[in-house]
Amino acid sequence: MIENYRIKDLTLRIMRFTMHQAIIIMIFTGIINAHVNFAQGVLNQGVSIKIENVSLKNALSRLEKEAKVKFVYSSSQINLNQTVSVNSSKEALGNLLDGLLKPMGIKYAVKDEHLIILSRIPATSISLNALKGNNLPNTSTESEQKEDVTGIVTSAETGEPLIGVSVTAKGTPFGTITDEHGKFRILAKKGYILLFTYVGYESYTVTVGNVTDLKISLKPSQKALDEVVVIGYGTSSKRINTGSVSSITSAEISKQPVANVLAALPGRIPGAQIAQNNGLPGSAVQIQIRGQGSLSSGTIPLYVIDGVPFTNFNGGSPATDNLNAFGTSGANGGVSPFSMINPADIERIDILKDADATSIYGSRGANGVVLITTKRGKAGKTKFDVNASTGFSELNRFIPMLNPEQYYNLRTQAFKNDGVTPNTNNAPDLLVWDKTKTTDWQKYFLGGTGKINDIQTTLSGGDANTRFLFNAGYRTESTIFPGDFSSKRFTSRLNLDHNSKNRKLNVAFAVSYSKDNTNLPQSDVSMVYNLPPNLPLYDANGKLFWSSNFTNPLSTLGRTYLSNTTNLIGNASVRYNVFSGFNIKSNFGYTITDLDQKNLTPASVLNPASNPTSNSVFADNKAQNYIIEPTAEYTKEIGQGKLLAVAGASWQHNTSDGYYITGSNYSSEALLNTLSAAGLITINYNNIVEYKYNALFGRVNYDWKGKYFANATFRRDGSSRFGPNNRYGNFGALGAAWVFSEEDFAKKIPVLSFGKLRASYGTTGNDQISNYLYLPLYSTSGTYLSNPAMNPVTLPNADIQWETTKKFEVALELGFLKDKILLTADYYNNRSSNQIAYLRLPTQTGYNSILSNLPALIENSGLEFDISTTNISTGDWKWTSTFNVTLPKNKLVEFPGIENTFSSGSYIVGQPINFTKVLHYLGVDPKTGAAQYEDINKDGAITFDDRYVAKIGTPYYGGLGNSVSYKNFQLDFFFQFNHRFGQTNILNNRPGTLNNQNTAYLDVWQKEGDITNVPAATAVAGSAVYNSYNFYSSSDAFWGDASYLKLRSASIAYNVPKNIAKVLGMTNCRLYVQGQNLFTWSKNKYILDTETTVAGGPPGLGTGTIAQVLPPLRTILFGINCSF
Repeated sequence: MIENYRIKDLTLRIMRFTMHQAIIIMIFTGIINAHVNFAQGVLNQGVSIKIENVSLKNALSRLEKEAKVKFVYSSSQINLNQTVSVNSSKEALGNLLDGLLKPMGIKYAVKDEHLIILSRIPATSISLNALKGNNLPNTSTESEQKEDVTGIVTSAETGEPLIGVSVTAKGTPFGTITDEHGKFRILAKKGYILLFTYVGYESYTVTVGNVTDLKISLKPSQKALDEVVVIGYGTSSKRINTGSVSSITSAEISKQPVANVLAALPGRIPGAQIAQNNGLPGSAVQIQIRGQGSLSSGTIPLYVIDGVPFTNFNGGSPATDNLNAFGTSGANGGVSPFSMINPADIERIDILKDADATSIYGSRGANGVVLITTKRGKAGKTKFDVNASTGFSELNRFIPMLNPEQYYNLRTQAFKNDGVTPNTNNAPDLLVWDKTKTTDWQKYFLGGTGKINDIQTTLSGGDANTRFLFNAGYRTESTIFPGDFSSKRFTSRLNLDHNSKNRKLNVAFAVSYSKDNTNLPQSDVSMVYNLPPNLPLYDANGKLFWSSNFTNPLSTLGRTYLSNTTNLIGNASVRYNVFSGFNIKSNFGYTITDLDQKNLTPASVLNPASNPTSNSVFADNKAQNYIIEPTAEYTKEIGQGKLLAVAGASWQHNTSDGYYITGSNYSSEALLNTLSAAGLITINYNNIVEYKYNALFGRVNYDWKGKYFANATFRRDGSSRFGPNNRYGNFGALGAAWVFSEEDFAKKIPVLSFGKLRASYGTTGNDQISNYLYLPLYSTSGTYLSNPAMNPVTLPNADIQWETTKKFEVALELGFLKDKILLTADYYNNRSSNQIAYLRLPTQTGYNSILSNLPALIENSGLEFDISTTNISTGDWKWTSTFNVTLPKNKLVEFPGIENTFSSGSYIVGQPINFTKVLHYLGVDPKTGAAQYEDINKDGAITFDDRYVAKIGTPYYGGLGNSVSYKNFQLDFFFQFNHRFGQTNILNNRPGTLNNQNTAYLDVWQKEGDITNVPAATAVAGSAVYNSYNFYSSSDAFWGDASYLKLRSASIAYNVPKNIAKVLGMTNCRLYVQGQNLFTWSKNKYILDTETTVAGGPPGLGTGTIAQVLPPLRTILFGINCSF
């Protein structure tokens, strides 16, 4: 029944989605039909104009205004100073141009209805006198001067014809531009040098020889300032962009052996703190852009894949992007949806940070926007690529622990300090267990080697009109834990692009499918490294050994988590050029993700003393999302500037549903995988959640002379997460930039090659809260008078409104020595208000809290510096470097009335919102060996009231990268650094109890008069020393500098010479070795990885817990990449 319902439901949704598409297409078809005949009528329109004795340039300018057309021409080809006169009364434009231009040897062609391209007619009567005074090659006959050279110019990247490319014969008056088909014709002879130039592409020269029909392919400019960056609903370049955008391309991603593409970002993006939750397959990567701006709502950025916003799987407040927001999870803490996206599919990632860049996304842009662009097919010969790699993963460092002898001595000393005689109950490690059989538990549970195998195959190609790319990949990855735990992922993607022959219609289509099977323990076993060294895991009968003092760690490994995830993402875009300068476009997106999870717990791995029974958990979580976004774009030259306007709308609908069912009383552990075999089935819940989102948006950009830029954006959003009276919000921004290096005064500075000053201010919003919180919610748990009952869960609040963030930024961008040195310095200040947070309620109300808007103001400010240099670029050598550093600050600026709320102890005005209070540790009492703390309030007792606000947060973080190539060899390496404050040690109970400790506890106090910073060992409750440890881990003895430096990635590659590759039947071949998370340097050697365990940030950026989790592992892959 459930399956039939789902099939029916899916069918209805597909039909509804198809109807929406059909409606949009019919609308666009009507618009197209209304304009197809316009081009034919341009030349037939009547024009009345009277001008006498003016230059041809002025005459054309007048005609542009009267006929509402635009002439495109090359001033090097056409003499614009010759005098003309025109007298016309409603004469057809075509006839008027024939009479005006043909006598001067000029032809014209109409493109895009409004655009008329002028070019020189290759005349046979050109006088040799016209060539006098020019530096031409020697000529012998007149016929040699009249030879026509023709050809076509295309983009080397896409294969599409380039319109308006300037073609000139060096040292001659001859020149032309390519027409609407990318074709050209120019008068030249053998020995002439033709120069091809086009904005955004590298210049190209060719010497005229015997071949007079040329095929020219221009490469996109590789200059960093001209690199295309993706922005909201469009593209720009670093040179002219008014917003703050940081990017990483496939060239950098492909050099890192990561399974989740977001794991390639840490340390590389100024203003973004990025960390992986743990080192298990499928784990999430958290991104926080320019600080935390919300007290308790979500801080997840908006992700957009190929122009389609990606909906978070929001199961609570704050929001989460884990797939298992409903249901169960494994040791990885949840499956990240981005682990289902193949890094090999990604072309680039652009991160939008300031208001100018993010406000066009309105309510979802407060936490920044991450734009992910996948690879597209390129025109040219069909190409087949294979990239195969294999390698391993391992822990990159271990905690130094006490050896068995040191451990036994510490235990013995503890009992002596406590005045207690060890016995078989409190000291089985000293009196019962075999001391000759010891185990290094850290190596046993975390010292394994994970195996990784990855293969990617890509087929791509096409022509100027149709291009395709198909990729299929398969990756297997095992864990370092004992046992057969692994993840297997299959991914595939098909991208298609098609242009009509007249270049007016463009259709793009992309579909990706992925499937992942994961087998993990239900929980992480990284904390069990502190077991007693002689602890037996099995009893004399070969069964799991149990004791009242501990849980057998093999029990954790015996409780398995199985997940089966499928993900389908489809999107399409249709773009039509209605007339010159005006385009309409619509994006359609559909996503469906299904996560089937099982937690299997056999009774044989549980302590028999508790009379356990086998049980299983079955959870299924499905999310479906569709979105339609029609847009219109208009471009027009006004004066000496260019106006670009974009307007559009967005309709999005997301449905998440899931169930959580428990099965127990199984007759056999072999049947745990089957729900129907359970003797008792309990349905814990079955949830269906809908989220709807609508928006109208627009942007206007003006570029004047390529020096002055202004940008304005506006968006009106509606979200179903708010009450009917508060669902809509307005957001917008203004941005401006001045490229002062184009001014005369700057051109006199010899070392300055580029300079730009930009600023922006605007508002964005945040709706990352649970659904339906404006309604009263009930649960069906419990009974009343033996009848099913419904219990209230939350108190509704229909007045909840949007959180709002006001963003300000000013930045300076500089280039020196022909852009060999590029520097960007940003200052930002973001203020978030109208905070959505839970307000505690008195118990008399029957509710714990209510979600409300609180009058709190959070400020995130900081400085960002980004530097890239080209150190060497000569001959066979090339060396480039990158460096970035961010200096962030976060604080609660104001919270009126906080002293009268239940939040008075949770936040402090003037402090970071994630502040931490600790006791001040004074060291060890030399007489007793007890820990001592400062009595700050002087009341004679040490309590939590004596805590002070400790240093917290990250004063600065960033990264340093280098890329060096010599001939066919290339070396890349990248360091990430993070200066931060947090937990510096872990206390495994008290030193002297039935737990091993790290080597810091070799310095424990042993006798009266000892001067040390570590209190005495103790094993039994009741002593003064034992009690003094109550505050030890809550003091600054465990808090301080938690900074680290990581060799985040390194790669070495060798490109096989093309002649050798050709012999092997390949066009290219590349051999490589790649490494990730290779080494970590930090002061606190007693934590596996400060990146994942230090308090003071959102999940993944310091979890706030002192528990260890498996950190991101050192990964090394060996691979080969071949093209055929």
